[in-house]
Amino acid sequence: MKLHLIALDCPACGSAMSGGGNDVIFFCQHCGSAALLQPDGLEVMESTAMLPSPGHHARVWKPAWVIEAEVSVDERIRHRGRRSEGWQDERTFVVPAFRLPLVDLVTLARALSEVSGRVGEVPREPIRGGILAYEDALVLARHIVVGDEVRKPDVLASLGVEMTASTHRLAAIPFEDAGGDRLKCAMTGVVVSSAAD
Repeated sequence: MKLHLIALDCPACGSAMSGGGNDVIFFCQHCGSAALLQPDGLEVMESTAMLPSPGHHARVWKPAWVIEAEVSVDERIRHRGRRSEGWQDERTFVVPAFRLPLVDLVTLARALSEVSGRVGEVPREPIRGGILAYEDALVLARHIVVGDEVRKPDVLASLGVEMTASTHRLAAIPFEDAGGDRLKCAMTGVVVSSAAD
């Protein structure tokens, strides 16, 4: 087995970056750049910050993926073989990239993906815990689409979903303290259980 050490220096400005042992996403506290851990080192990624709703303030920032995709739902077959009309549309998904219980991850991703919040510069504060790979974020985005279709009032028997991502970037999401080990999203109001980084 060959061991390959990778320096956690910001590929944009050279400043030292830090994170947890399972982190694959890093944000530089010096210049605000985001980087993704690749086999050969850190790769700079396009990034932004999703700003808190008016009247709310960020106490903690957490990483997320923003994925813009063409979504096509076809082969929508209802109970007893009746077909219903599918749809095709561009959608933006915001998928938290930090450790959360699955129910919180899905709830927060769905809420963030429905909000069109203001964006701004990445804060020069610690943004840690980025453990979700892009490929896994795509799977969760697809899960959101399937879940939305299943919740429709008709009885669904089967479904075909195609997603083609057009762009993706990293984002910092603002949270407020909700007491105990819980965080409240400063954009959506969704409360989630936080895990130590």
